[in-house]
Amino acid sequence: MAGSASDQRTEASASSGGPLPVWLRGSSGVTVGVVCVAVAALLVRLVALGARPAHFDEARVAYWALYALEDGHYAYRHIVHGPFIQHADRWLFGLVGASDFAMRLPVALVGGLLPLSALLFRDRLRNEETVALALFLAFNPVLLYYSRFMRSDVLVAAFMFTALGMLVRLFDRRKVRYLYGAAFFLALGVASKENSVLYLVTWLGAIAVVAVQQWLGLRSLVNGLLLRRPEFEWTGVSWPLGWLSTLRNQVRRVRNDPATNERTRRFVGHGVAAVLLFGLLWLFLFAPRGDGLSGMATVQRGTPSVGLWEAAGDPGKWPALFDATYSQFVKEYPAWGDKASELAVSKYRARLESAVFDGLLETSAALVLLAVAGFIHEWYTAGESRALVFVFCYAGAASIVGYPAGLSIGGGWKWNNTHILVPLAVPAAVGLGVFYRWGREALEERDPIDVGLTSLILLLVVTSVAWSGVTHVYTNPQHESNELVQFAQPHDDLDPMLETLDEASGSEGLDAIVYSESGDWEEIGHASLLNNQGIDNYWNVRPTCTDLGVFLPAHWHFQQAGVNATCDYQPEVFKQRVQKENVPVVVTKVHDDTVPREWLRERFTLVGNFSMRYTERADPTLEVWSRVDEN
Repeated sequence: MAGSASDQRTEASASSGGPLPVWLRGSSGVTVGVVCVAVAALLVRLVALGARPAHFDEARVAYWALYALEDGHYAYRHIVHGPFIQHADRWLFGLVGASDFAMRLPVALVGGLLPLSALLFRDRLRNEETVALALFLAFNPVLLYYSRFMRSDVLVAAFMFTALGMLVRLFDRRKVRYLYGAAFFLALGVASKENSVLYLVTWLGAIAVVAVQQWLGLRSLVNGLLLRRPEFEWTGVSWPLGWLSTLRNQVRRVRNDPATNERTRRFVGHGVAAVLLFGLLWLFLFAPRGDGLSGMATVQRGTPSVGLWEAAGDPGKWPALFDATYSQFVKEYPAWGDKASELAVSKYRARLESAVFDGLLETSAALVLLAVAGFIHEWYTAGESRALVFVFCYAGAASIVGYPAGLSIGGGWKWNNTHILVPLAVPAAVGLGVFYRWGREALEERDPIDVGLTSLILLLVVTSVAWSGVTHVYTNPQHESNELVQFAQPHDDLDPMLETLDEASGSEGLDAIVYSESGDWEEIGHASLLNNQGIDNYWNVRPTCTDLGVFLPAHWHFQQAGVNATCDYQPEVFKQRVQKENVPVVVTKVHDDTVPREWLRERFTLVGNFSMRYTERADPTLEVWSRVDEN
């Protein structure tokens, strides 16, 4: 992006009266247009937000957020991803109560507000391109689906994209508030998910490629060879010499001009303050609460961590708090991508093909094809090409190649395509802007053929995005036939089970018994989830006999309803306890032949069979029994 900022700003400013409707012309008009897009984005994300049953991953994170609220213990673990959503949900649960709607609300709000970030790039984009960028960020089916899903992918994508926008705005406007904004959103991005590091890598790599491209004059050389036009003259390697000369002149100005020297020192001071802001936010978000990891175990062992609020009132504990936070961070944060080195070439190829053909082209063909068109337009536009567009093109291309190698599971491309589509939205907006201007010019010149072709292209774009969004997000949001649905998403309507649990939670004493004669709820084993963190005991999962790998999302629903549940393994003991304690709800497994079903039918009503999730590994279908009212 260096070396051509003034030219880019001049070109963008020259388009301020560009081919938009009168009410969208000028900077204020574009702002109004983007705000309207953001309002619509929020609405489509909030409608029926709690209708889909909680997914395995949603329930796992929500369980620990609710646990932190009720028990006061929290520690960062990469298997649950960054702490931002857990803190946001914990605070929200305390305000409005725990529900599927509430747990997804922070992601929906961030995803709905993401289109506003388009305004940060408006000095470098035409008016129609800025509005088009907001539209892609608002209505792309993948971004829309996972904005209605309690995962951290949309969070990290939104925060990191906004942080980069703040840096671009800082470069364009030289106002320090954008420096603090970049530090703020960068901290939130780091606290959302571990792949925030990959955003930094792709940014720096893409900027380096653009710098080399300008250094060698590759675009002019290729254009001259392909198009044989005299205006495309290869500049060779003169660019770095000019850049170094400009840098040398700036250093001389700082040393010799008192006003420039003062400005520079002021920005350095603000830079230090921005780093301090980032550090404080990092500590606040990643610091343990309560007893930390020890407090999240069934039986506390070892020395509990120093919690944030405990240290807040005792400065003597600040070193211990920082040490506990930093130690856990450096142990956990890099572990997110530790499976990449074990990935076989054949498996990588399969993941890449799925990400491209089943993901990008199946759900987001309009954005991808327009991104290609935007790149081609920028490449062959001699005097108006913008480094920013190339940066996002190269970052998106690198993400297509890189993300399949870092997936923890094969189906991870379904949500990791988020990190490909967000950067590609910028060149896609450029591509859409090209067709829009073509149509406007044809309309002004009254050229029926070009008007018809442009109208057809724009109609295809709108129709494909709308159709893909409706079919993937609203009409089929939980069945495995949907390309965006990964296994571990329940098919069934779980409302009858939830209503039964809610009613049972109001009883006195024991609310529910979970029965399994063989104890095979622990099919995967709690020990496998300890993630080598040096803890010898189980996580404090309730009911304690159940395993996160088999029973989820029921753990979340039990905790959400406030059900006091326990477990039994022997049929006769189970019967005696049910009778003695007048337990209102019993949960069994469909394929457990030891369940005394005839005995249960005499005393309980079978509410239904509920498949916890579509899974490639087990059949965790539950039977939920509700006691018959003897009155």
